[in-house]
Amino acid sequence: DEVESLMARALYPTDVGTELLFENRYCRVWDFYLEPGQVAPTHHHVLDYVFVYVSKGRLLGYHPDGRPGLFDDAKENNGYMWAHIPDSAPEDPAFAHGGKNGYDD
Repeated sequence: DEVESLMARALYPTDVGTELLFENRYCRVWDFYLEPGQVAPTHHHVLDYVFVYVSKGRLLGYHPDGRPGLFDDAKENNGYMWAHIPDSAPEDPAFAHGGKNGYDD
């Protein structure tokens, strides 16, 4: 299966959220919640995804080696972003990152 192949080839874990809520052959739905200042471990994006903010949020992206400064993404409630991920992503560390809740409260 194509999805299994993409996941197996990833350089880093493919758990892109804090809890897998739903999965079928078409999609995976993750909850992603971090306490203020909490850091998420490095994970690898190997599938297209949409990130929907259900409340105001700010995510500070970390490089796979833990260095900060990869990105700073802040959205209001109902904000979203869409990302197309190429088939070559599992072998490319550019599609892997960690993150930190950018708010302290």
